[in-house]
Amino acid sequence: MMIRKSKQNWAIGATVKVGFLNGLLVVAAVPTPGDSAPDAYVLSRNNQFYSFVPHNGLAKIDSIEAIEMIDAAKLQAERATSAAMEKAAASARHIEVINKLMFA
Repeated sequence: MMIRKSKQNWAIGATVKVGFLNGLLVVAAVPTPGDSAPDAYVLSRNNQFYSFVPHNGLAKIDSIEAIEMIDAAKLQAERATSAAMEKAAASARHIEVINKLMFA
């Protein structure tokens, strides 16, 4: 779940404070669908990257880990989009059959 009730703006490009670190730039929000865990965020400050998960804390990561987190989020989004499109197509096919049966 994205951070919604915070007094800070967690949109990509916003600057936030986590604990004693301020001036952290929100680089990406990484959704964690299906596991009921809060979303992760990739943050940056002074040429350093951080992973932040609400209630789990802040951890330093390197640029490769940051890229991997963002790529994993993109892959998950593509899978979710593909699944939604397939479900919509299946529903459309079902409705087409129903219409043929009802109005034949």
